[in-house]
Amino acid sequence: MRNRIWGLLALGGALLSSAAFAANCKNLVLYENGSSKGLMEESTRSFPEPPEWSANWGDFDNMKSPYIRLSGMRNYHGDWTGSLVFDALPAVVQGGSLKLKARSTQAGNLGVWLSGPGGNGKMSFHTLEAGKTRSLDIPISSLMEGSSVEVDKVGIGLFGVPANQYTTLFLDDVTLSCVQDGAATVTGEQGEESPEVKAPYTFVDVDPSSVKRAGLFEDILERPVKSRYSASEKAALNRETSAKFVISEESQLRILNYKDADSLTAKESWRGWYNSLFLIEKGGLGEGAIPNSKRLFDEAGTLAAMSDQQVLPLLVANMDYGVTYCGDSVCAKREIQDYHLVLVGLSSPYVVSSKIRVVYDPYFTVTPSGKLPEIELCTGGKCLKLEPKSEGLLEFESAGLQKILVKIHSEGKVFEQKLFVEVK
Repeated sequence: MRNRIWGLLALGGALLSSAAFAANCKNLVLYENGSSKGLMEESTRSFPEPPEWSANWGDFDNMKSPYIRLSGMRNYHGDWTGSLVFDALPAVVQGGSLKLKARSTQAGNLGVWLSGPGGNGKMSFHTLEAGKTRSLDIPISSLMEGSSVEVDKVGIGLFGVPANQYTTLFLDDVTLSCVQDGAATVTGEQGEESPEVKAPYTFVDVDPSSVKRAGLFEDILERPVKSRYSASEKAALNRETSAKFVISEESQLRILNYKDADSLTAKESWRGWYNSLFLIEKGGLGEGAIPNSKRLFDEAGTLAAMSDQQVLPLLVANMDYGVTYCGDSVCAKREIQDYHLVLVGLSSPYVVSSKIRVVYDPYFTVTPSGKLPEIELCTGGKCLKLEPKSEGLLEFESAGLQKILVKIHSEGKVFEQKLFVEVK
């Protein structure tokens, strides 16, 4: 009986709340003729150029200047995406639609989605004809699930953009048609889902020592790294060492400066894993010795972005290579010393919650031996231990730049590293 009473009270409250909401439903203009400002998240932007927020290329049919302009060109076929954060957001919506005008200089496939505390919603695709303005009216129900949802970002993407084609996308008159008057966030059961109650992460079935990775996203291209050595130089080095990679002393110092750093910006910490692996791959003496680290880095970042940076896959390297040093005072001779690198990286430079889920998926590892270390992440005096194919919650005590002490347990040894992330 008590449970039933609580259920009726909850139902009555929901009905009253719904009625009050409907009475106060109003339009919320996010951007109109340059009067409303915002930003595009730099960490997740794959548009070649940052947006111009008050562009004036003249008036078009059904689109008057100023408007948002997103432009650029890449030398490869791919997708351009980014999340727009407007000054008027976050906002609570109940039904209604997202309205906007879009225009492209080239024919293309436009994708639109909304993001909230629980991550990205569903994507809505629309065909754009070259040089024609399209007015979109997309029901909220087709973008996000729930009778009442919080919106804090508007995602925009151009998909399948051809290589070497300069393309410009114009956006204007972005509006949410049914926003709760005076509400900025969703509270209670309709509010932010804590990371621990979300659906479990699905691990990718892969042999950690495998060089070939099937690829999680078709739009992320694998860009092979060209070796710094000529064929004759490779042959000479192969006679001196059995290592599959040989790097210079200067490259080694750059890797160690990152690995042993006591202080880094969030962006330096985020990019350091890939930058280090790139230097090693440049020293390759053969073909296909390890999986493409750039692809792993990009795919991990995409997964993090899809969860609104609430689920972060770890990037792990556990490998051997050689380092060339001078063998005499005038460097007429060289010595190659073996080095074993164990390195961990994050898939995002920032997070938007004090609690995040960290995932140790063997797919995002570079380990030719197939041996995977145990990883321990420590913040605020608390440590999270992770084994391969496991996940856990990492909690931060405050906002701002935060340091994570990483302890890597590998073959009876413990290696330490410090990672840095911005908590917003």
